[in-house]
Amino acid sequence: MSLPTSESARGLTVALAVRKDIHRYGLEGMLHSLESIASIFSYPTIADATRAAPELSPDLLLTSTAELAEATDPALARQLREHDVRLLVLIGPDERMTPAWASHVHGFVDRSALHLSLLRDAVGDVSAGRFHVSASLARRLMVPADPAPAVALTGRETQVLELVAGGLSNKQAARSLGISENGVKRLMGNILAKLNSPNRTLAVVRALEIGLLAK
Repeated sequence: MSLPTSESARGLTVALAVRKDIHRYGLEGMLHSLESIASIFSYPTIADATRAAPELSPDLLLTSTAELAEATDPALARQLREHDVRLLVLIGPDERMTPAWASHVHGFVDRSALHLSLLRDAVGDVSAGRFHVSASLARRLMVPADPAPAVALTGRETQVLELVAGGLSNKQAARSLGISENGVKRLMGNILAKLNSPNRTLAVVRALEIGLLAK
């Protein structure tokens, strides 16, 4: 069932997919307090939220790792992308990201440290196209069991990674650095290889974990 909070067309529209009522109601209350949000639509599952996306056109979907683990249909992520819905994920202390969804996420929030200002920052970053990860979460998210070898990026690779972390596309990063888009793609390929990451999102998370990017 949908729960619109405002008729204003100027604020963000947020879809909330959380199965447990008590958690969903708590998050609704926090979202109600954010000035940037015009409407909130609540659902128990990601599948329900995805079915409503064509009609509601939400700017972002706030959900948790528990809901992602149950959303096994690969078409769900594709449909959210097609409707340009950005994905913000709550993750707990003992939880890990579902690999099938990892490349579709636009931000991670540490559920154990969740408070209003943290949620405000996360929603603001994701809605502006910037990848977001809570500082407390970055230190433990996807940490391997064994110590990782040292990673060294060149100055130019670091510049590219910083721009990507800021939400820039390859074309925008190329324009900012005064190099070709192919040059940025080549540098990004080097970064992914060095950080042992399959995509840009996980490369940013990995770089935050090991201190290559400032939190």
